[in-house]
Parts: sequence; C-alpha cells; structure tokens
Amino acid sequence: MARAKSAPAPTTVTVTYDLFDLPTAQHKAGLAGLLFQIEHMKEKSPKPKAIPKVLEQTATTATVEFTAESVQCLFDDLYAAENAEVRSKSKWAGTEPLRVEEVEEEVEVEGKEGKDGKPTKKKVKTRYFYYLQVQPLGNALRQHIKNGTKDWLKLWREMLWAIPRGNPTTRKPYEERAAEKPCGEGAAAWANLVKFAAARAKNAFHTDEVAGSLWLGAQAVNAESVPFEGRVEQTLLLHFWPLVAQVYVPQRLQPDGTNEFAGFVLAIPEVADLQFVVDYPVALSELRDDMRGYRPAEVVIDLPAEGGLSFLEHLARLTTAKGTDAQYSQLTYSNASVEFIHLEKQGNNVKTLASGRVVPRPGLLGKYLRVAGRVGEKPPYANPLFRRGLLLALIEDRPWYQPFGKLFAEWDVSFFVPSDAPPKLSWFWIDARKKIQEVIDAMPTEPNPNDPADADTVLMELLHRLTRTYLTARAKEKSGIDPEKFKDGDKIAWDKLPKDFYDARRAAGESLFYEFRSRRDQSFVAHFSQTFFATKQFLSADQYTEIGHALLNRTEDVKTLTLMALSANS
Repeated sequence: MARAKSAPAPTTVTVTYDLFDLPTAQHKAGLAGLLFQIEHMKEKSPKPKAIPKVLEQTATTATVEFTAESVQCLFDDLYAAENAEVRSKSKWAGTEPLRVEEVEEEVEVEGKEGKDGKPTKKKVKTRYFYYLQVQPLGNALRQHIKNGTKDWLKLWREMLWAIPRGNPTTRKPYEERAAEKPCGEGAAAWANLVKFAAARAKNAFHTDEVAGSLWLGAQAVNAESVPFEGRVEQTLLLHFWPLVAQVYVPQRLQPDGTNEFAGFVLAIPEVADLQFVVDYPVALSELRDDMRGYRPAEVVIDLPAEGGLSFLEHLARLTTAKGTDAQYSQLTYSNASVEFIHLEKQGNNVKTLASGRVVPRPGLLGKYLRVAGRVGEKPPYANPLFRRGLLLALIEDRPWYQPFGKLFAEWDVSFFVPSDAPPKLSWFWIDARKKIQEVIDAMPTEPNPNDPADADTVLMELLHRLTRTYLTARAKEKSGIDPEKFKDGDKIAWDKLPKDFYDARRAAGESLFYEFRSRRDQSFVAHFSQTFFATKQFLSADQYTEIGHALLNRTEDVKTLTLMALSANS
C-alpha cells in the first residue's frame, strides 16, 4: 500500500490573538509590543524586505499573517544591536581591554568644606579600561523617544542586561545582530509557527519550553526536572513585552539617611484594549530629559508599586485633554491594571524583591498627584519616608496615616522629631504638620448632620489638639516661658518665643515619642491616659468620650495618630 504524502509546509501562517485568551500581563503586553514593532517597521526608511501583515484588528483581537521572511525581518529588527565602546574603572575578568587610559578628574574631598561652605575638590588620576560591548539598539523605542534618548535607552539596555538577559548566554540574539548575522530566534519562531499550524489543523495545540529570558520567573526546566511550557504562538509574544514595559528605579533608604538605587521595577501593562498601541508612542514622545543623578528623573520612585501608578498617570496625562484636573478623574480603558515587579541582580542570580498589581479606580490618579506631584514639579511632600507612607495607604486603599505605624516602630526617632543636627532627609515633621493642617482645613466649619465629618478626621483633630496642649504645657513648665506673654493682639506670636521654649517642647515630644512607641495595647492606653489627662485639656464631654472609645476599640490607630501629632508639634 502506497504511503500517504505529507502535506507541504505552509508559506504563510495566520494567527488570531485575543487579549481575553492570553494567560498573563506579559503576554498581553507582548501582543501590544508586537503590533507596536510592526508599526515601527512600516515607518522605517528603508523598509525591511518583509513585514508581518495585520489582517484585522479590533479593540481586543488582532489577526496577523506571518511568512518565513517577515518573521526573520521582525526578529532582526527587534534584536538589532551594535558593538559599542564602553569604559570601566575595573578590569573585566577574562577579557583584554582595547586600551587603558588615565584621566585627570576633579572629585569632592569627603568631610572638607571651603570658606564658601561648598565641598573642597581635588584633582585625581583615574585609570579607565575600554572594552567593546554588545548594546541593543531598541529601534522601535528610539523612533518615538524625543527627549533624553541616550539616557532612556541606556536605562532600558541596562535593565535588559541585568534582568531578562542577566545571564550572558541569553544575549546571543543581540550578539548575532551586532555581528550582522540573521537572528537565530527568527528561524526558531517560524519553525514553531509551522508546527502551530500543523497542530491547529488537527484541532490541537503545539507547546514548547519557555525560557526565563522571555517570561520573568520561568525556567525551561526547573530543579525538579519539570519542564515549563507554553503554546508556541503565545510564547512568540513574549519577545515583545520589553518594548512596552516601563522601567523604574526605586530608591532604597538607609538608616543613616542615605539612599541608593536598588535594582529595577518593571511596570507591565495588562492591556485590555489595543488602543494602547496608539496611546503608547505618544507617551514615549513626551518622556522628559530631566535627570536625577545618572537616571531620568521620571523613573526614580519611592516604592515599587509607585511604578504602576506612575505608568497609569503617564498614559492618562498624555492621552486626554491637557490642562485640566478632570483628566485625572478617569483613566483610558486601554489597561485593566499594571503589574509591577521589583527585581535586582545579586551575584549571578536575579532576585524578586516585590511584586503586585495596581488596578485603576475612580480618583486614584488625582490622589497620586497630590502625593507625588506632577512631572517636572517639586513633590508636595519633600520627605521620601512620608511620601512612601502616603503611597502605601493609597495603593492599599487604607486611611492615609495607617502605614506610618510600622515606620514609626522601625526607624530612629531622629527621623521624625526636630533636632539641631543637620537633617538626614528633608524634615519629616514639616510634611506631617502640613498634612495634618490640610486635613483639618478640609473639615466643615459647622456641624452638618446630613454630612458628618469623617471619623478618622475627627479623631486626628482631637489627638492633634490634645498633643499640642500637652507639649505647650510641658514646655512652659520646663523653660519657665509663658507663651501668653508673647501675644500680638489676641493671638500668640509663636515666632517671637525664645529658643529655650522650643528646645523644651522638642525634648518633651522626643521623650514621649519613645515612651508611646514602645508600648502596646493596654500598656499604651494606660500611659496615654495618665500622660495627657494629667494636663488640663479643653475638650467637651463628648470629645472625651470619642477619645476613650477610640482608645478601647482602635488602639493602634490612636497610637499612630498620636506619634504623628508628636512629630508635627515637637
């Protein structure tokens, strides 16, 4: 019996992608990245020999036609790279430098200041080693980034080399293109698409291993020899998510008040509408060239989750009418959420330090701007610890003060209470005072039974008043200075009081901060009552009842708000 002839290999393969069928945010971002890359190739001059065709596109689906040549051109452009000369202060192991140079530079002398108060500088000779290094070109990104192109692409390249391509063996596609060879990933992707088409003809799927260089956290084969596999037509998309993921750099604050950049935060959009492919290039074109240190200022964040918030705010700001606050009341619906992953290369391993997702909700971005400020402007709150607490509360949808309880317990009191020593950071107590006053100013001036003041706000105002009265009484007792003798009309001229009064108030606030933060539950309640109610307080019976009820039922909230009030009033 004659053997049946096998079907000839297809010359074209058509794949219909549906956002609702894709398993992860990285896959959905990958589809947006694929369409973004295709649009870039259409606009290139000269155009590539072949480009995948988008036959049909709706809000949530895209039908793409591939050929062997168009897939090869697609990957050749995606992984375009060059050999660039870089310099290093240290010698690279196992590599001979192109050359070595000594450069005379000015550096600051630590601990020495001139007569003008500025750091003293001296000239030193620094030895630099020069090497050739493969660097991704990021053609699709380069086309749209207008400002600070060099710095933004440098950040993107460093993220690639540290995170998904942290292992040098995973950089082969870029090395092939830097050597002007065809990218091997192109031929592999086409072979998998042919297998996909054959399996689809049998109403089946074709799966293959997924490498960690494509899918964050994945391993082709784990330690238990269990393979990590995915549908090949979906795995193809994972090559493209780095094109649409925003890179951020979180600041890690140290107990001595210094900070350092700690790894990278990747904000990966969970695309819900392919309108994103139109919005995203606009966002890229508006990236600013302001710098903070050696990083673009826009990417420096206080909290990993802020990467998700910043990404959403950036898109909303650039895809709606500019110049009005109303633009922040709603988001475009091109994103269901933004996933954030904080990763840091430690030795030869990439560690995941934090991860989560930020889901848009009404008013979210307006509140975010009131904490972080608009791009290019100074943030409303200068202290990074204070901003971090407010951002945590915003992301977790909790009262603004609650995250500070953990902060007050872990960090040195000198961060929160004024002192004569130079500040380690911008003063926390200034931001605390500002925030408390903002909340008080927003309270209704007259009681309204139909619109009562928020219970948290009422409690905060009472504890603020209680703390201020106590500290004033203690400062008067210790310093012997009566503020009533420094009146300007009916009001006390606080700026005219002698320094001794403020020193006494600060010492009382610092001592009480230590005492309160070290106590919990009933021990805190007892000490709170014995301390504050030993001083004459100007409260009504209902207000005493309000505080007593909160002490019994919301002890931790009372403790946090009291410590905040001590910071603001010391």
